[in-house]
Amino acid sequence: MSITMMFFVLWAQAPSIDDVVLYSPANEAIESIGIIRFNGTLGAHSIYSGPPSPEIDAAWNRISVDARPVRMTLEQLLRTREKPSPSMARYPDEYGGGYMASVEVIHQLHCVDMLRRVTWGDHNKSSSHDFHKSTGSFRIHLDHCIEMIRQNIMCRSDVTMLTYDWVEGVKEPFPNFNILHRCRNFEKVLDWIDEHRVFVSKSKVVRLEDNVDLASPP
Repeated sequence: MSITMMFFVLWAQAPSIDDVVLYSPANEAIESIGIIRFNGTLGAHSIYSGPPSPEIDAAWNRISVDARPVRMTLEQLLRTREKPSPSMARYPDEYGGGYMASVEVIHQLHCVDMLRRVTWGDHNKSSSHDFHKSTGSFRIHLDHCIEMIRQNIMCRSDVTMLTYDWVEGVKEPFPNFNILHRCRNFEKVLDWIDEHRVFVSKSKVVRLEDNVDLASPP
């Protein structure tokens, strides 16, 4: 009976599948920096806010420009629950082989930067992609970014509580966005990405003999 009870307790305390961290080679870079208070005061400035300028653009470029491609082995790919496909881009053997990959946070920040530039009327520099040959293709890219941000926010469903204050001259209770969040060390993740970047010129990233094109983007 004692053994049965022990197994029952262990089973009850075991994390559910929803609590298991999805594998990524970059998981080794995840580090909590504890509880951080966000600065959500209206009108507050940071190195990322304000009209486009060389300084602000440089700050955004440091965290979002380029996909910063890295390499995944077949074993790592399978651990991410993806299956190898003939359409997947791989590096030539002379560059170490492996599957071309990038870390999602860089893509998400690229999308935020694209929206930032558009709100300032800076459409030309909102992306370096070559397929912006028409207003329609640009709109598709912009809508894609909005959808990616929406899905990420809803997926993570931040349940941190906002309180409200009465503010002089404001008729409605005003939300306090300066609240505590548990945060990860983004700089450590960025360092991991830069340490694992694969520097291959675009002319060398070519379809290999066994690659097969998808009929449309995934």
